[in-house]
Amino acid sequence: MDSITLFLEQIADILEVESKDLTMETVFRQAIPGWDSLKGFSIIVMADEEYGKKIEVADFLNMKTIGDIYNAILEKR
Repeated sequence: MDSITLFLEQIADILEVESKDLTMETVFRQAIPGWDSLKGFSIIVMADEEYGKKIEVADFLNMKTIGDIYNAILEKR
């Protein structure tokens, strides 16, 4: 399993959707039914726990797509 597929599965689990319904271009706040700040916080925690990358809340609030989150994790490596 490649790193993008794994990442999409982790995000899908948090967002309570099927990973096949997500792409790196998905605008998560608009496209995800039931989006709330708890899901956002869970993504920030997942980045720290799974990848050892801390994403600041202010930075996260500027992210629009799932790819933005992924790229932020890669940049912090």
